[in-house]
This record gives sequence, C-alpha cells and structure tokens, in this order.
Amino acid sequence: MKAKKIFFVLLCIAFSLFFIFALYILLPYKGLKEYTQRQNSTRFYDREGTLLHILPLQDGLRREYYPLEQIPLFLQQEFIQEEDKRFYKHKGVDVRAILRALTINSKEKRIVSGASTITMQLVRLINPRKKNPTVLSKLVEMFKAVKLERKLSKNQILELYLNSVPFGFQVEGVASAARSFYGCELSALSDEQMHYLSLIPRRPKDYAPRKNYEYKKLCPHFINFVIDTFTQNRKTIPNEVQLSIDLDLTQFAAKSISQKLQEYEEARIHNGAVLLIHNNTGEILCYVGNPRFEDMEHSGQIDGVLVKNQMGSSMKPFLYALALESGFSPNDVLPDIQQDFGTDGVYVPLNFNNRYNGPVMFRIALASSLNVPAVYILSKVGLDTYIKKLYTLGFDSLRLKQDSLGLSLALGAGEVSLLEMVRAFSVFANDGMLLDRLECVKTSELKSKQRVYERDSARIICDILSDKNARHLGFGNARVFQTLYPSIFKTGTSNQYQNIVAMASTSEFTVGVWMGNFEGETVVHETGSSIPATVARSLLDMLSSRYGANDFLEAENFVKQNVCALSGMLPNEYCPAVSREFVLKNKKDSEVCSWHSHNGSHVVVNYPSLYQHWLYSQNTNVMYEKSGMLQIQYPQDGAVFVYDPSLPSSVQYISVLASGGKENNATLFYDNVSFGKASDVLKWQIPLVRGSHKIEVISGNEVQVVHYTVK
Repeated sequence: MKAKKIFFVLLCIAFSLFFIFALYILLPYKGLKEYTQRQNSTRFYDREGTLLHILPLQDGLRREYYPLEQIPLFLQQEFIQEEDKRFYKHKGVDVRAILRALTINSKEKRIVSGASTITMQLVRLINPRKKNPTVLSKLVEMFKAVKLERKLSKNQILELYLNSVPFGFQVEGVASAARSFYGCELSALSDEQMHYLSLIPRRPKDYAPRKNYEYKKLCPHFINFVIDTFTQNRKTIPNEVQLSIDLDLTQFAAKSISQKLQEYEEARIHNGAVLLIHNNTGEILCYVGNPRFEDMEHSGQIDGVLVKNQMGSSMKPFLYALALESGFSPNDVLPDIQQDFGTDGVYVPLNFNNRYNGPVMFRIALASSLNVPAVYILSKVGLDTYIKKLYTLGFDSLRLKQDSLGLSLALGAGEVSLLEMVRAFSVFANDGMLLDRLECVKTSELKSKQRVYERDSARIICDILSDKNARHLGFGNARVFQTLYPSIFKTGTSNQYQNIVAMASTSEFTVGVWMGNFEGETVVHETGSSIPATVARSLLDMLSSRYGANDFLEAENFVKQNVCALSGMLPNEYCPAVSREFVLKNKKDSEVCSWHSHNGSHVVVNYPSLYQHWLYSQNTNVMYEKSGMLQIQYPQDGAVFVYDPSLPSSVQYISVLASGGKENNATLFYDNVSFGKASDVLKWQIPLVRGSHKIEVISGNEVQVVHYTVK
C-alpha cells in the first residue's frame, strides 16, 4: 500500500513537471520579438542599384541583415561544420556533443571542447549572461534552446544566428564581416575566405584579418536628408532602401559645381548646391548639398539644399502668376519708372542696372527680371495676398519672419530653402499643380498634387520664361538659356550678392542651383546668375538627351495675336512696331491702341501722364497725354523719411513729383507756404526737415494733398 502511494506521488510530480515544461514551451519566448525587430544597418542604394552607404548603428556597430537564401550555401555549411555538426538533427540540445565534451574535458582536466549548439549560442545572444557560466545557467540555456526550436524553424534559427553572430571589432553578422574584413559582398567571397570567416567568432583577435574596407558615404548630404526624413516621420528604416537618386547624375552635378567653385574662387564663391526632381513622381533624382563634403574650411558638411537664402528674382514668376489671377493681363504695360511704395516706410526699388525703361510689356518685365514693375505688381495685388500664395506653394520658412516681410518680397528678399524653391517652381511645368511632397525613395507612382494656379496662368508663365527675345533687355543674347528642347529658366541674385540662383524646368524635370558661401560674404558683383544657370542647363541637356522633352501646353482661354509693342493694345495703322502676345479670346477685338496717332505730317506718341517725369529724364521731345487727373506720384501719403545727421542739410531733400491735371502748370504749397510753380513737368525739390509736413499741389480747380514725416 505504501509503495502504491509513493508511486502515485512520483507520478503526480512527473505529470506536474511535464505540464510545467509543456506550458513553458508553449508560452512566448521572452525577448525574441524585440530581438528580431531590433534595428540593423541599412543599405542605401541609388535608383539603379548602386550601393551608396551602409548606415552604422548609434554605437558605431555594423550589422547588416540578409535572408538565408542570399547567404552562400557554402558559408552556411562552414559555420555548421565548425559550430554545430548535427544542427539539423537535434532539437536544440546535442546530447552526444555534451557527453563527448564531458569525456574530453574530464581527461584533460580543463575545458577543451564545448557543447553549445548554434541554437544555444543564439539563446545567449537573445538573453545575454549576466555572470560567468555555471551548471545551472547551462541547464537554463538548454531549456531555452529547446523552447526556441519550438518557436522557430531550423532555417529561421540559422538565418538569425548568421546575421547576429559577433566578430569583434564593432562587427556583427556575416555580411558586415565580409565587407569589413574582405571588402566585398557575401556573394563575392572565395571558399577560403568563407572558411576563415567561420573561425573568427571563436577568437576574433587571433583569427580576424586586418580590416581593410573603408565605409564610404556617397551622396552624403542626401543620405543625411533621407535619415532625417525617416526620423521625422517616426518610421523605422528598413534593412534595404532603394533611393530615388541617380548617382551618375548627382556626381556629374557635383563635378560641375566643383569646377565653377574653382573657377570663381576669387569671387568668394565657396559653396554650391543642386536639387533636381521629376515633375510627375516628385522623385529627387539629384541632390548635392555641397560638392566638397570634407572641406572643413568652407563648412562643406552644411547642406546647401536646406540652408535658407534669399533667392532673388528667381521668385518673381510666383508673383506674376498671381498677378494674372488678380486682374492683370499678359498684354498689360507696366510702369518701369521712379516711384516709391509703402506708407510706414519709403521703399524705392531700383533695377539691377540702375536704369528705368518707362512702359514695358508684362512679358518683358518678367523675362528680363526688372525690379520696379515687380514691386508695382505686388503693391497692386497686396502683400498679404502674395504671402498667402507663397504659403500655399510650400514656403513655410517665411512663416518664421512673417512680420518683417515687406514689398522687397517682390524681389525675393525672403529667406527660403532650395528644397522649397524647386518644389514650388515645378508648379509651372506641372500645369499649376503643386506636388504634395518630394519623394526620396524610388517609385513609379504619380504623386498627388494640389492646384495652386489656374492652368492658363502656369502656361503663360512657361511661355514667357521660354521666350529668348523677351529676355534680351535684361540678359542680351545669353546662349545659356537657348536650348534645343522646350525649357524655362529664371535666375536670381540676392540684394547683397551673397547668393546667385538659377531655376529651370522641362516638361519632365525641374532643377535648382544655388551658389555663394555659407560665411555670408558678398559675392563679387561681376559674377552673375548665369554661372549656376550653366550648371542647370548641363543637367537638363543630359536628361533631355536620355528622355526627351515635350512642348509646354498652350493657354486655353487666350489667343496670341499682334499687339502694339509699346502700349500692349491692339495695333492701329500708326503703330510702328508690333509683337505677339496673349489676349483673352473675348477681348481680342477691343482696346485699340490710343498711344499712337498722326498729326498730318508724322506719327505722334501720346504717353499717359504717368510717364512724364521719365520722359523728361530721357531728354526726349515725345508728347505725353495731359488728360489724366492731377496726382502726386512722390512722396506717397503717410511716407516716413529719415534725416541723416552725418550729411550736410544742403544735400538732403525730397523730390516732389506730380502728374496729370487739366492746366499746363501747378503750384506747390509746402506746409501752407507757396514753393513756386512748375509747368509741363511738375517737379519740385524741398528740404528734408525733421517733423510732420504737408504738401499741397494745386492745378486749376484740382487739389492733391499728402502728409509725410521725417525722423
């Protein structure tokens, strides 16, 4: 009876142990999920599959991951032969190996042979030992090995082991070991190298050859940009990433920039950046943050694509496109004359050549990059309206300095990045649609877009920016813009010549090039924006030869027809010159030129009175129209001037300019005191005196008054 009780107790104990062991096996393996999901070194490839960079982990460790089928079979067999000959036969613990090791170690009275299987070694990698091994810790490892074999297949265990086995020297996994010790991919290893690779984990200091592979980072600024993009979006970077970038194109761009930096080094051009995108997919095909990444003297590691700079006149197309949607027409004439803008501070813009051209066509003003007409347009459409449009275009950098933006924004005075600029400029080639975002990973999908401009607005801007004749006033016959394929160009220079910029597009691609220096030094004046334009042109030449370039689309609601080259109206029989320009289809038969007439003996040009002071400065006898209302052109009402105490008072004065009026003369009253009459050309000079002042101009029954302040 007693024996039966003992047997029953032992049976219960055995059953309980079996139940506990079975439950232990079935429960999740602690730490396995976290271990398999840990970050590995990422391999970045260009769009054609060329390896650009292998990203180390935060502690400098290199650990690449390859599926088992991409690890050479011979290398797998070598590791099994050296570490665990019966790997595919046991269930995690090799009893034969344990007995053999006990026998050998007992005879030698020291540890000569181990019995750890590959599975047990993987257990120690997943759950590292905290102390030196003991009999108990070995037993625990055995239990865990059996459990691990129930969770993973043999091939899964081998794959995880080969990608995790430590080789010392900040290297883990066979792929990183092959690259670090032999400078090649796994597939390029010889049989002998594979054999020695299987020995290194035993004693790295004794078996490891000297590391001879230097990890290079091609396209370093772009790689950093990609990593930051993944981080900002809180995405884990996968083991392999095929990027959108074209290495050959990027290296060509970097070489082109480097040549220009060397050529113009004395002009203090030390840095340059290039960004080129595909208009439909948003893919970044070329990204050069600075061609000399290792140039510490000139801050080569700063990314010029992301640095915020004044882009100058290259931003004017955004303003002119807005003007087309705010009541301006392509055949409008804009006043390129001396004028001031603003009320809380006087802003008097000048053209790049310090000259005024009088009435200029909308097309010529944009293509030749005239400053005064641009500021005139901004004063009409409204600064707030333009800023909102720029926000819609993705210029978020401007939000940081919104309070300091003024009418100089018409000339590109706001600081934005080349990244923002290229994305925004692609809106014209994209028929008024803005890419939701740029793509740094290779894709064939068309990116979603949002409409920012009407189709006709974008198409007219493309037509203007591709018109070599319209550029002549500002750039002459610059050959850099004359491509054999349809293209648009817009260049820019910041007001202090720290930056020179070129933007260009075909129907398929948009490129932006910035050059200058990160130190903020002024670039020598003689070096113009044709320098970056040459780089942009060379890139588009290369791409058009590969993929071709389609014509830009024609405007739908406009028709091109002859207009008077001076007034922009439909020509009459006395207009001496005509040009082709877009006119709204429903207005093509209206607004005949009123500027040209005939007095019986010769053609008379009757300029609007707005241009009388400009005509006077040209020393011309051309007539101007005297039928407009009397108005004071300068200064504006509410203007604020600043008195400079360092200058003699005799050279500080204000020119009062008025136009129009039905009488041939007018009288100026300065603070209610008569300051004399003027005939035909209504112009006076009054002293600059601190305080608040009133100017009153009287012509017949017409009276105009403005107030201004001198601080």
